Amino acid sequence: MPFYGKLFLFCRAVLRRLSPRYTLVHPERLLEPAVYLCRHADIHGIVLNLLWLPVPVRTWGLHQFGDRGACYRHLRDITFGARYGWPRWKATALAWPASIGLSALYRSAGCIPVYRGSSQIIRTFRESTEALKRGESLLIFPDKDYASTDSEVSELYEGFLSIDRFYHRATGRHIPFVPLYIDRQARTIRVCEPLFFSDGRDRKAQTAELIRTLQERLGGHGC
Repeated sequence: MPFYGKLFLFCRAVLRRLSPRYTLVHPERLLEPAVYLCRHADIHGIVLNLLWLPVPVRTWGLHQFGDRGACYRHLRDITFGARYGWPRWKATALAWPASIGLSALYRSAGCIPVYRGSSQIIRTFRESTEALKRGESLLIFPDKDYASTDSEVSELYEGFLSIDRFYHRATGRHIPFVPLYIDRQARTIRVCEPLFFSDGRDRKAQTAELIRTLQERLGGHGC
């Protein structure tokens, strides 16, 4: 696991001892390199995958979390302020120490910065392509409503699917997109069958099909 740092490995080892174990269903479907996809389910999707996936993954994360100052402002204003509705003093008091640990853990986990809504997003795709070419896999959470734990998956971002275009241009191959479904009641992570783009078909139509299939499988249907 060449891109995991000591802080991440230490935290994971501790949390594995303290947390209920999740087992994999269909581990034979794990591929390297691949793009693994899962729901946020608030923070559970991120934590459980990083704890129990047996393959190392480069997680996509907002670039703000990699910089302590930007992470502090995001936690204070967005996470604790707008989302949780905490008073300013409380959000400020917790955001400062939390930003120190979170930004350090972000870097130690080898996260790939996502520059959402910026022209710098090209850096995200280039770094992702280079990682895939080295045989590393990605972990992406494409659901727009990251706090939702409903059984039905609503809207998904589509932009991440452009990874295939970059990878195909660089290698001549299509990258597998592998949905993961977390069943917290059964304590399992189900690895669904990989999805691919194919040559000779309309890209827009394939994108719509992949998004529909991902919505089903990320919700635990047809996996």
